[in-house]
Amino acid sequence: MAISSNNVQVYTTLSKELVAEIDKDAKENFRTRSQQINMILTEYYKTRMTTNHESD
Repeated sequence: MAISSNNVQVYTTLSKELVAEIDKDAKENFRTRSQQINMILTEYYKTRMTTNHESD
């Protein structure tokens, strides 16, 4: 997945349903779409890094 500074490429790779879910979650948590995607990606990479370190 490619991510530009304004996350434009992210949206082109996601389904309309997923973008709608991201928007719904963002609204519920008083975030913008970009903030919500950033939070999701941050959590994903934290989990991935933890999992990778545990397997070492």
